[in-house]
Amino acid sequence: MHDNLWGLGLRPSHFSSYSALENVPPLEIMTDNLLHHRGGPALHHTLKIASRARGIFLHGIGLNIGGEGSLSPDYKNGLRELVNLFNPQVISDHLCFTQSGGRQSYELLPLMRTDAMIDHVVSKTDELQQFLGRQICLENVSAYVSYKDDAIPEGEFLNTIARRAGCGILLDVNNVFVSSRNFSLDPQAELERYDLSLVRQIHVAGHSIRDDFLFDTHDAPVCAEVWNLLAGVLSRNSGIPVILENDDDSIPLESLLEELARGKVACAKVQKN
Repeated sequence: MHDNLWGLGLRPSHFSSYSALENVPPLEIMTDNLLHHRGGPALHHTLKIASRARGIFLHGIGLNIGGEGSLSPDYKNGLRELVNLFNPQVISDHLCFTQSGGRQSYELLPLMRTDAMIDHVVSKTDELQQFLGRQICLENVSAYVSYKDDAIPEGEFLNTIARRAGCGILLDVNNVFVSSRNFSLDPQAELERYDLSLVRQIHVAGHSIRDDFLFDTHDAPVCAEVWNLLAGVLSRNSGIPVILENDDDSIPLESLLEELARGKVACAKVQKN
């Protein structure tokens, strides 16, 4: 497995550590942390570190692709500025809605999986891709509620949107695991619904267990089950870049690099067996 396919999410708490690192891995930059920045330390350090990384990915949380109405012109313009500045390998956001009735939820809320929603998301995705002049990728989110009108399994829902809109998929393996466990589904079977020819990037992360529910909190090591699921995905398509996400500022960069290396080895072993 090539090192250029394994990377980390860039977090401000690790700026100084990256500056001292001799070999900077592929990095995923959070769109919303830099939107409309014209200067300042965050942009300065990110540009400096990104110039040494083996690949750059741009990932957002505020696009609201499944929300009612049009995409925010302000957000679109800010995103295009960052795309032009960093020229990322992949541009992504979540297949969800974050606003309703003019109110911001500050959550990644799952969409109702219907044909009408597919039409809605395809239209907005096409609009954004034409505006950017670039393909975007949409990520499956963790779900803690479902809708009585859900008619399409998540993998097939995302496949259909990607094929019709010409966009890519960011496959979050941990999110598949979390949602599957929360709704008593088989995570392996759910993963197999995804068309890997449409997948441009993969996420792995840790989660939390509260009572008998799993939550995608990005503050724990990736569990063995998720590494095994990832290995299965990579055995079907080994050329997809993998980004390890962790939002716990107290974890040193060295520990995350070690976890990434362990995951890479574990996946390689599974693939050989």
